[in-house]
Amino acid sequence: MTNSYSRTIFASTSCVKGSVPLMERLFAYRDAGIATIELGTRVNLEPDDLSRLVEMKPQCLLHNYFPPPDEPFILNLATADPIIKQRSLDLAQQAIRLSRQLNAPFYAIHAGFVTDPCGFGNPYFIYPEITEANARQNAFERYMNALSITNQYALEHGVGLLIENNVCAPEIYGHVLLDRAHEFLALFEAIDSPNLGILLDFGHLNVAAHTLGFDRLEFIEQLTPYIRCFHVHDNDGTHDTHSPVQPGSWVLEVLRLPEFAHLPLVVEAQFDDVTSLSQHMNWLRETLRDE
Repeated sequence: MTNSYSRTIFASTSCVKGSVPLMERLFAYRDAGIATIELGTRVNLEPDDLSRLVEMKPQCLLHNYFPPPDEPFILNLATADPIIKQRSLDLAQQAIRLSRQLNAPFYAIHAGFVTDPCGFGNPYFIYPEITEANARQNAFERYMNALSITNQYALEHGVGLLIENNVCAPEIYGHVLLDRAHEFLALFEAIDSPNLGILLDFGHLNVAAHTLGFDRLEFIEQLTPYIRCFHVHDNDGTHDTHSPVQPGSWVLEVLRLPEFAHLPLVVEAQFDDVTSLSQHMNWLRETLRDE
């Protein structure tokens, strides 16, 4: 899989608080000088938005739950529910087709959940109690099966497929897959495809390392050959707060490594307004340029 976005910095549509129509967010970003965008959450679709998007062809990436379906659901490729599985596959395949139309090099999808969430908490999903003895292994096998189908579809459309590492906080311990390196390594051994890679989320990794007691830099070192893109935000290791990266952050040290110098970055931190987001992106760009 090739990467046409050398050290490009994208802004996620989820960076600014509040859910708004897609075009409103895109035009607000454009007016603030943000031309490279990850299409994710916090946007609503009008009937003709996708056709307008294809006509506009912005420099963009697609992430997980975009385009949002008319009937909301929680995407989970590891689900045991055949209806949720089919809806998850359908959404991923629609995103892959749209990625192709927009000339996006890849589509990124979340790692799966051991059980389907039963509600929304703050900031994590709420999960039912796990009662199955081999629930994690069974969910992992279901995820690999669904991911293999999705990757084959992506290959046929000339689009890369990235998996985002899950966040593992104490309150959701045991409910999420791919929050540790050995599971990723097992996945890539089972699905040996250069089209498959990792969207490394720094915030998720920091919380998972804190919760599970592993070295976050060792995690990155083990998975370096598979990393294709980064979600850039930070936290104190206890909660996934989506805080902007600050001077001296460990995140900057990783991004300065020569093996990652050509990879695209997606700012996924939270801001009160588009101006603050734009200023942060400019600061990040200059900081990394001075490396």
